[in-house]
Amino acid sequence: QVTDTNDNPPSFAEAAYSFDIPENAARGFQVGVISASDPDLGTNAAVTYTVISDWANDVFSLNPQTGIFTLTARLDYEEVQHYILVVQAQDNGHPSLSSTLTVYCNVIDLNDNAPIFDPMSYSNEIFENVPVSTDVVTVSATDTDSGVNGRVRYSISAGDDNEDFEILNNGTIRTRRALDRETKASYSLTVTARDSAREPEKQLSSTVQVTIVLKDVNDMAPEFVTPNETSVAENIPLNTVIMAVKAVDRDEGRNGYVEYALDPNVQTPFTVGSADGLLRVSGRLDRETKSSYDLTITAKDRGEPPKATQSRITVHVLDENDNSPIFDPKQYSAAIAENASIGASVLQKKFPQDILKEFPDKLHQEFLNELREEYSQKLQTELQEEHLKNFQEKP
Repeated sequence: QVTDTNDNPPSFAEAAYSFDIPENAARGFQVGVISASDPDLGTNAAVTYTVISDWANDVFSLNPQTGIFTLTARLDYEEVQHYILVVQAQDNGHPSLSSTLTVYCNVIDLNDNAPIFDPMSYSNEIFENVPVSTDVVTVSATDTDSGVNGRVRYSISAGDDNEDFEILNNGTIRTRRALDRETKASYSLTVTARDSAREPEKQLSSTVQVTIVLKDVNDMAPEFVTPNETSVAENIPLNTVIMAVKAVDRDEGRNGYVEYALDPNVQTPFTVGSADGLLRVSGRLDRETKSSYDLTITAKDRGEPPKATQSRITVHVLDENDNSPIFDPKQYSAAIAENASIGASVLQKKFPQDILKEFPDKLHQEFLNELREEYSQKLQTELQEEHLKNFQEKP
């Protein structure tokens, strides 16, 4: 009978082992099985497995008899992607023989991390007249997952209803249209960073707020908002306010501050307040001399360079009863028969048309009525006296 001698070390079935483990695998998860055989007999062929490397002994457990690897700790691909273990297979002979091999444990990444923005918010100021395609601000988000799970895509998800901005693949936000501060002075954009996981329902995302403030440029001229005519009585006291001129400039700051001025080359009996736009009477008015004035008022802002607008305002001078009727000539004569009846026409005065136009119809009629009444009574008295005198002088 031939007695066995322990002359064969254990031999592994594979030259090396490699196991893939999802990073969300639970403790107790069976990672894999290693196997070695020994052609000796009896105890010389009994194989015991041990991990002889010091690294990751707290992550994996190896059954010394079965060769089953079991997970004993939580994995995280973002911390450790690979574990390398050296395993020994030893028989029970005397002396014992052993073999070693390397076991590779690969942690498989899962899409378990959403993109993270850094910083947590962004803001920038730009002038409202920047050209289209001007870069405004660049946002950045990182995803610690691997492959497509960590590939970040950006989009503007809220706050830009008019699509005035666009965002590039690198996170740069730039203007897409011409901007106007007077229409919209600031934007609060919501930017979304989303990973590229193959299954859309498993894609993860996060958002960040981006504030864009438009700085004013003096691109708006003042606009007059008051009527372009008014009326004033000719006997109005000096320094009386007859109108509040108002122009609006939708720019801000100095660009929107409006000052008023009359044409310095035209002399008028009016002044305008440079700051308040109050139009006042500064000289005597006489409708019979001038019945209306056309004023040119300039509204100018304080921008660099300034913008200005002109408005023509007509001031109508209203008549007041400040002139008594004047006869020309001052004396009239007429012949009348002594037997003229009462109410007979004695004298007729025709007024020139240009004089009649100077009087309103009502005043003209009242003027004629007063003359008719006054001189009719006077003539009646004179005729009656003359008739009595003639009667008395008859023989």
